[in-house]
Amino acid sequence: MKISKHLFFLLPMFIAGCHGTITQTGRQDQSDTITPVRKKEVKKHFSNFSCDSTIINNEFSLDALAFKVFKADTNKIKSLFLNPVVLKFESQKNAEGGSYNLYNFTDGVNKLTLYNNSGFYLEDSDIKNDKVRLNKKISIGMAKGNFLKLVKRTDIKCDTITVVNDESTFETVYIFDNLKLREIKMGQIVE
Repeated sequence: MKISKHLFFLLPMFIAGCHGTITQTGRQDQSDTITPVRKKEVKKHFSNFSCDSTIINNEFSLDALAFKVFKADTNKIKSLFLNPVVLKFESQKNAEGGSYNLYNFTDGVNKLTLYNNSGFYLEDSDIKNDKVRLNKKISIGMAKGNFLKLVKRTDIKCDTITVVNDESTFETVYIFDNLKLREIKMGQIVE
């Protein structure tokens, strides 16, 4: 009797623990959302938007810039900008106490922040106009329909489209307003 009484209370908790829950707040169309489950806990670089669809695609996530910056030098990275660029260095400390530099490139409107570890890695970016060269003819002001054709998706209703790489380590967020691309944000996803 005592064992069955405990099972009676434990069984519902066990069943509830085995069922995963998916929460999607403010989703207009839930069928276009893919959420990779590769890591225990993933911290997105950018905060959630009211309606955000996530897709997996390396070409429009890691490779969104006109060329790969990993083996580029600072002058080549400056060539991504169509307007004159200012490069500022910012010293940072890592978790082990070592220091490293962030390379902040800006034309006054757009910015790219990179760090160098045997090659350049994009830490953060914010692109607000069409004065930064991007991959696949993507540009601020392009029609949402044209962008959806590029990513081979026509079923996305949200105005914010997050594209992550297949390892869920990098995200590029495309923000549309009135069916036009208004802003692009890129950054690392940390565990």
